[in-house]
Amino acid sequence: MRVCEVCGKGNQRGHNIRHTHTGQWEKRASKTPRIFWANLQKGKVLINGVVKSVRACASCLAKFKIKHVSTKN
Repeated sequence: MRVCEVCGKGNQRGHNIRHTHTGQWEKRASKTPRIFWANLQKGKVLINGVVKSVRACASCLAKFKIKHVSTKN
């Protein structure tokens, strides 16, 4: 399973519902199972003063992403 290494966000399950779900069809519309994938990307983030290369969701990358890594010691 895909999981964000920063916040732990993962996949969610739901249904695809046919377009004919108005009126009496609302309760009988066919529903097929589907998965909503987490939007994971690879990137370098700064966590507790340490730069790590992680698979994180897009919202975590926006919060913690490193613009550039300095090579000075």
